[in-house]
Amino acid sequence: MLRTSFRAALSAAALAGAAVIAGAATAHAAESAQKLIETAAKTTDTSFCGTKPITLGIHDGFGINGWSRASMAAVRSEAAKCANVKQVPRIGQGDLQKSIADVNGMVSQGVDAIVIIPDWGKSQLPSLRAATEAGVKVVPWAADPGGKDGEDYVQYLDWDEHAAGVAWAEWVAKAIHGKGNVVFLGGPAGNPVSAHELAGVVEAFKKYPKITLLTGDKDWPVTNWDSALIQQDMTALLNKYPKIDAVINDSDGFASLGVVRAYQSANKPLVPLASLEANGLACEYEKDKASNPNFQIGTISGRNWIGRVAARKAIAAAEGLKDDEPTRFELGIYEDSLGGKAPVCDPKQGPDTFTSSQLSADDLAKYGKAE
Repeated sequence: MLRTSFRAALSAAALAGAAVIAGAATAHAAESAQKLIETAAKTTDTSFCGTKPITLGIHDGFGINGWSRASMAAVRSEAAKCANVKQVPRIGQGDLQKSIADVNGMVSQGVDAIVIIPDWGKSQLPSLRAATEAGVKVVPWAADPGGKDGEDYVQYLDWDEHAAGVAWAEWVAKAIHGKGNVVFLGGPAGNPVSAHELAGVVEAFKKYPKITLLTGDKDWPVTNWDSALIQQDMTALLNKYPKIDAVINDSDGFASLGVVRAYQSANKPLVPLASLEANGLACEYEKDKASNPNFQIGTISGRNWIGRVAARKAIAAAEGLKDDEPTRFELGIYEDSLGGKAPVCDPKQGPDTFTSSQLSADDLAKYGKAE
């Protein structure tokens, strides 16, 4: 009995110790993630570069808007720190089959690593898995392909999309005082980013029975994150519903101007808008706020800077080096006109630039393109 009790005590102590270690590791990971958020993942460190000459494939499934441009620039400018790394950038132009063919083509070209935004999620997983099986170090980010870290690819990096949906919904609930009609506009049909965000919105709104999500809790008006299509969809919603009190649009803030244009064309006063950031939206807010007292803005960082971490992980993996940087980032509201952090327009920057990415105009011009 004494021996059994002793063993039990040792087991309890071991479990307690493990819990402390796990808790410390979790706290350290959270601290590291927060530091990367605050610095936009910028660093002067180049140890991830290694010394072996390698070729890095870089792919964006769309590559046709300001957000894609900033994301491409974040990855490419980080890789440019490494003189031993040759870059092969490609864009899918909003075409799933082209994106799959691009990945297959890069593998055939002999790339050593690929950093990719797989906008079609699981539909692109087979091509990513095939690349991994061919020995390529694949690091997907910003759109979940649905595979497993260390098996189908090196690691998947992203913000917490569900948490983003919750943050937007809580901000909207505050803006409309817990009651009213809300619409959610998402990207391409079935894309994992919008799906996870919407799930967060739906979960958060359960606390607010007087808020109605007019667009439903399973699907959304498809915008392809394109400003013209966003304006078209928003116009249709304004024609269908006589009263819309707030809008959640998951595109970047520049494309979200489509929401503003739809309201203006319909001669309706602007309502609270939750979205990603962009300088164009900030400038529009400053211009329209005085004549639209109910116009409020709540944005989340465009998170393009995560591409810097993705580039470091892919290059390090191809070089046989370890990279212990975090892979998930919980981003709260970045700009909040309700909370004393109203968007600030920078007239020296283009409308489709994102302040949180900390990219210079030169970096955007040089690296924000496929070729």
